[in-house]
Amino acid sequence: MPGKPRRYCAKFPCSNLAEPGSAYCRAHKPKPAPKETDPFYSSTAWKRFRSWYRARHPLCEECEKHGRIVPMAIVDHIVEIKDGGAPFSEDNVQSLCRSCHNKKTARESRLRRENHQVGTERHRADTRIVS
Repeated sequence: MPGKPRRYCAKFPCSNLAEPGSAYCRAHKPKPAPKETDPFYSSTAWKRFRSWYRARHPLCEECEKHGRIVPMAIVDHIVEIKDGGAPFSEDNVQSLCRSCHNKKTARESRLRRENHQVGTERHRADTRIVS
């Protein structure tokens, strides 16, 4: 069964067919926006510390707690630097696989959103004075 018919490139007056999953042909496909990261993670000091920690902890520490053997992918700060965590403390970092890191990041993002609900209906209902 054939897939969807391909469309022409959205860049006028290009007559090339668009790449699958895109509105543009290969020649006109826009470059993705550069990801802005904290300059700390590009520093030589962090890269050295990360390499040293990776060599000592090659497996995901969260998966190890559950009896799984999964190679680590990310050296993660337990307490984020912006929250006052020590940037180069062995006690404040852990090796995580991508799955565990994504779960931890999502959980922290959710908690941040829940703790900053000032001005929402829920917040106003909780602070209403009852007479």
